[in-house]
Amino acid sequence: MNFFNYQYLDRKHLQGLNEYKYNAIDTSPVSLYIMQPFWNKCVEFFPRWFAPNLMTFLGFLLLVFNFLIFSYYDFDFTESLALPSWIWLVAAICQFCSHQLDGMDGKQARRTKSSSALGELFDHGVDSWACFLFPVSIFSAISQDEYGFTPMAMHLLLWTIYASFIDSHWEKYNTKILYLPWSYDISMLVMTITYLLAYIFTPTVFRFDIPILNVPFSKLILFVWPVFAIGTSIPISIKHIQASYQNGTGYNRTLYEAMRPLISPIVLFISSTWWALGSPYMIMEKQPRIFFSAIGATFSNIACRLVVAQMTTTRSDGFNKLLYILVPIQIMSVYGALTERMEFSLLFLYNIFVILAHLHYAICVVRQICDHLKIFAFKIKDSSTQSSSTEAHIKHS
Repeated sequence: MNFFNYQYLDRKHLQGLNEYKYNAIDTSPVSLYIMQPFWNKCVEFFPRWFAPNLMTFLGFLLLVFNFLIFSYYDFDFTESLALPSWIWLVAAICQFCSHQLDGMDGKQARRTKSSSALGELFDHGVDSWACFLFPVSIFSAISQDEYGFTPMAMHLLLWTIYASFIDSHWEKYNTKILYLPWSYDISMLVMTITYLLAYIFTPTVFRFDIPILNVPFSKLILFVWPVFAIGTSIPISIKHIQASYQNGTGYNRTLYEAMRPLISPIVLFISSTWWALGSPYMIMEKQPRIFFSAIGATFSNIACRLVVAQMTTTRSDGFNKLLYILVPIQIMSVYGALTERMEFSLLFLYNIFVILAHLHYAICVVRQICDHLKIFAFKIKDSSTQSSSTEAHIKHS
């Protein structure tokens, strides 16, 4: 286990954990009037010994299962009409259950008096990787043809979700308050409905032209998706950050320090898009799922480090170290320094490396926080021995 004892968090991070208190605002009508009452009822069916982080982790595993099953049957996003019908039903069940577990983990923590800073990191850390898993699975419902999404369209749609996620934590990094985006619960329900429609009517239900506009339904989604994801997050965040500077309620950082958390996501977006467009062997078109996986895992690592920074009131990373490996691969590829086999091999190797590196980061950080707060990740301590320093609430609490 020494391999997982690497100290990613320094003394300032750990000190910040002692002083941390969760501060979030959820104004989504869907969350407040539909999901929250539903979760309040459902959480009562869970025994009090069931750890909140275990709920979060099980929800994540359901998404991983969806991703793996679609990867096996539809690796290139071209087989939606040929998939067995049961896959769509299983995907709907996994999607729905994952959403509910993610919504109830905070309530279970409050119910069992086991809330901690680890809970938020675990919750949002898992969500950062789910930003890739959710949409990549749903892309299988619409194949690559005139009624579907091209790999480039998928790439850009993924980035609207990444941008919305990183934006909410960048906002908290500057304002001290996490404003939960309206798009989350709505998009989760829409994905469950999408899978159910594909199960009942087959994916042909999405292959039609919009009346009057005479454009495929997928083209409308290409417009509505980013407008909804970006429009309900970034403009509102900018407004909140401006207000925090005017009112003095935030950290009032310098412009560079305030923007510092965005350096790595912006570099990742520009470099990955440049690679997708400039690859002489069209690497994203030929290996879309591996390409998305590599970029998604890199993004998750960037996002997790920002979550740690805003939780502990420490300085955010500027340039993520994983980019020192990824960007040179992209440069060599675009400038023709690699053969097709070399480029594809490096993509596969980087994908494996970044997943393992991110898992190592996650495991080490969780272990470090558990040791510091004297708690367990997947077990609830006896309330009589709970540390008084772990009073932070977690998402949806």
